[in-house]
Amino acid sequence: MKDIKDISKRSFELTERIIKETGPRLAGTEQSLKAAKILHKELEVFCDKTDLEEFTVHKGAFLGWIKILVTSYLLSLLFVWLELPIIAFILTFLSIIIMVFQFFLYFPLIDFLYKGKLGTNVIGYIEPKEDVTSQIIISGHHDSARIFNFLYKKPKLYNLRVTGSIVFVIIMLFASLSLFFLPNNTLSLIIKIVLTLGFLLTGQMYFFASNKGTPGAGDNLIASAMALELGRYFSKSKLKNTRIIIASFDAEEEGLRGAKAFAEKHEEDFSKIPTILLNTDCPYYLKDIFFLTSDINCSVELSESLAKDLVMIAKELGYNTIHKPIEFLTGGTDAGMLAKKGVKATTLMAMPWSNSERSNVYHTPSDTIESIESTAIEASIDIYINYIERFYT
Repeated sequence: MKDIKDISKRSFELTERIIKETGPRLAGTEQSLKAAKILHKELEVFCDKTDLEEFTVHKGAFLGWIKILVTSYLLSLLFVWLELPIIAFILTFLSIIIMVFQFFLYFPLIDFLYKGKLGTNVIGYIEPKEDVTSQIIISGHHDSARIFNFLYKKPKLYNLRVTGSIVFVIIMLFASLSLFFLPNNTLSLIIKIVLTLGFLLTGQMYFFASNKGTPGAGDNLIASAMALELGRYFSKSKLKNTRIIIASFDAEEEGLRGAKAFAEKHEEDFSKIPTILLNTDCPYYLKDIFFLTSDINCSVELSESLAKDLVMIAKELGYNTIHKPIEFLTGGTDAGMLAKKGVKATTLMAMPWSNSERSNVYHTPSDTIESIESTAIEASIDIYINYIERFYT
């Protein structure tokens, strides 16, 4: 138990130090790069090999679909009143396509519209005693999120404001099509009035996110620090045939772009060596620990067998955990991008995970070191160490 508490303590200390030295770490900024360099320097102490893997991130692109959606709705509304509903239908249809690819599927459809910035993944390798027959990636992400105004101000209305806005866009799609066939009568007037009132809900989505970043302690710097300290632990007693890879991804908050770059770069390695990913995201509260079996708005399957094994280990250690799929419209984690490339992956999360129940520190200025329960980190460390030592030694 002493090792677990020490690993947790060092994880908190490293997280606190990086936040003090960098502040918020939006992907593509000097602050995020500085955090990556600090983590890299720490990994150099005990890893057999380390890398700073650079990639291009289009800062702001991931949430760009929101302003496109709002602007499209306003223009569509104008064309509806100008008796040109077919143009409104086309505009709305295109904006929905952008939303589906950019947010539902995390496909970089509009990234090219935004200026490219430098993103940096931090990777450390701990080689086994003998030939490599398998490898385990332990990961987190060091970039912090933009403040979500809807979670920071009147968070209880979050689900209504976000889901309601999307619903009204879908209503615009079908209403504009119906207006193309309807005569200009009382019914068409009522439809136009309803669509106009709908802009009161849809229009405020334009201010969904701030340009400022959060401290990003629990989401998700603590996970990167924990992964690093777990690497330090396993470097002292190397596994027989299993390589440990410590990964801190950048640009998770920009649509998992760092994990995507890493997965694409190492896809051939994954095909040659059986690889599992133990990813961690938002490990705030002990009572809420669970393991994901799907990702990226349910569009990607994660490893249910891996999640079940981790739940089994957790319950044997006395932690009440479960495995479950991610909820639709709640986003994704880095595990999704590696799972697409054949990695057996899951993500440990430790907070209520739905748009109506998320923690009040999530994506807000309150995401400080004090928001994380030390018992949640200790449990995560305990579960990971016991899982790896049981199945890979």
